[in-house]
Amino acid sequence: MNAPQKSRLAYIDNVRIFLSMLVVAHHAGQPYGSDGWWLFQSPLRAHWIHLFFGVNEAFFMGLFFLIAGYFHPGSLDRKGPGRFVLDRLWRFGVPIVIMVLGITPIFIYFHEILFKGLPACGYWEFFSGAYLGFAPRPGGWPGDPGVHTEFVHLWFIENLFLYGCAYAVYRLCAGAADRKPARLREDPIAPATAHKALIALVIWLFVSTFLVRIRYNVDDWKVLLGVWEIEFAHAPQYLTMFVLGIVAARRNWFARLPASVGWAWLGVGLSCVVVWMAREFGLPFVEWIGGASLAAANRAMWESLLCVGFCVGLLTLARERFPHQTPLARALSDSSFAVYIFHVPVVTLLQYALSGSGLGAAAQFLVVSALGILITFPLAHFVLRRLPLLGKAL
Repeated sequence: MNAPQKSRLAYIDNVRIFLSMLVVAHHAGQPYGSDGWWLFQSPLRAHWIHLFFGVNEAFFMGLFFLIAGYFHPGSLDRKGPGRFVLDRLWRFGVPIVIMVLGITPIFIYFHEILFKGLPACGYWEFFSGAYLGFAPRPGGWPGDPGVHTEFVHLWFIENLFLYGCAYAVYRLCAGAADRKPARLREDPIAPATAHKALIALVIWLFVSTFLVRIRYNVDDWKVLLGVWEIEFAHAPQYLTMFVLGIVAARRNWFARLPASVGWAWLGVGLSCVVVWMAREFGLPFVEWIGGASLAAANRAMWESLLCVGFCVGLLTLARERFPHQTPLARALSDSSFAVYIFHVPVVTLLQYALSGSGLGAAAQFLVVSALGILITFPLAHFVLRRLPLLGKAL
């Protein structure tokens, strides 16, 4: 048996593996736990899957942004602002073009015909007219003329690129004022100081989230400039976590946070999950997705507590209990970016395949989740990351 690899950042990669699997499971459940839009539609529903979505949405993308922000300063230090932006444009742009122009429109085409009941038309007529908008829309297809591309889950990559560009501009302007420290601090943060800072973070997230949601509800997606997909309801969390990741890298916060603080906040996060999931068994919890109401404030506070609790707690759990990586874990973490990009077509095909299986919503969700994870990671490792052009981006 090979010895595990040692790296002081291996624990962060292990968190990324978990988050990537959670994203696959989240999208595996979309047809069965949500009444919102998805590439495949099912009449089957399981309420606990809907609750599962609520837990995920409260923290997992915020943790993605936190981790991404953590690695930005080092990347800028090595490459400089110009090369950094060009590198990101290549790494993000190639898979986005393949997905948005090559793969996603095929699923949109069948979704519009099979689930919306729009008149059948040729694929090119749909692609050029309804999707890209440079030709007339197909007959009987309602909607405004113009571009109607779908990024689906790639909104995260799109927003991360824009955040990274903004940080690169800051670094260009800051110059030597934001240079890499000669030596990172290693002294532990005082537990009382850490708790006070995290409580302040919860309050900031609560207030900013609640105020934004007075106007913009959860899952109220907007498209700016024709292509920038953004959900304002979670924007305060995402932007805050990205910035905190940058600051954490410069001040070595991930390593300096006392384990006792991390365990305590992991407990806070788990308590939030218990309260939320107990609604399946009748526990009253008044919440709502937006507006100036007590219910909206309850949800904003619950999300803020869960986000901070799990962001701090899961990083602590990985640092203290899973600090190393075996070769298998390294392969999984190396493939996690490709899995995030390309898992949706795999998951959607599995949802189509199980639609006539006779299984209930919960069973289909579990099967699609398991098969989606078991297929996408090997697909990313053995195929996608070895392709001539795409592999260099992934």
